[in-house]
Amino acid sequence: MSDQRPVRADSVRNRAKLVAAAREVFAERGFGATLDDIARHAGVGTGTAYRHFPNKQAVAAVVLADATSAIAEDARAALAVEDPWDGLVLFFERNAVRQVADRGLYETLTGQGNDEEQARIWPQVFEAVTELFERARAAGVIRPDAAPQDIAAIFALLGPAFEMSRNTSPDLWRRYLALMLDGLRPAGQAPFPVPPPPLDQLDAVLFAGKRPRR
Repeated sequence: MSDQRPVRADSVRNRAKLVAAAREVFAERGFGATLDDIARHAGVGTGTAYRHFPNKQAVAAVVLADATSAIAEDARAALAVEDPWDGLVLFFERNAVRQVADRGLYETLTGQGNDEEQARIWPQVFEAVTELFERARAAGVIRPDAAPQDIAAIFALLGPAFEMSRNTSPDLWRRYLALMLDGLRPAGQAPFPVPPPPLDQLDAVLFAGKRPRR
């Protein structure tokens, strides 16, 4: 006979409430939110929250695992688009929409959230988009020196436009994403003066733009 106790139904419900609340709280407030904030939003006691998750990083890991899966799904959907350029644009647009709506996801991808989650997520993102870039290069629709890791800098540089889109101008990010994507086009472009950062140095590049924690 197993010594494992069955999981109580109310415990399962409370955990689901906490994860759903964390998704909403991190999306709105970023990783400045606390586990206490999440508990209040979920309508459960702080003690209940800490029985399920030792800290906010633990619940953030669950939320961000879902977000990473969604990014990979976006890449697969983009590969299904017949035109390689249109597929690449679709990927960028879908992920820009996600990051405008989800401050926590943006902070993680651009080095302002949890360092361990950033280190875990980016390799999976690059794996998802490498085929997109290779297909676009083979079709001649992006410059030959463009690299998958360039997307990290593109999204980081779009941060101010994302913030304005959250607050005052909902579609402003589209203007600046189009401006940056034009830089990937091959026609009439001089070669980039330096290569992209190696994947194993990307965390240091993103960390350089991290806001100091007070």
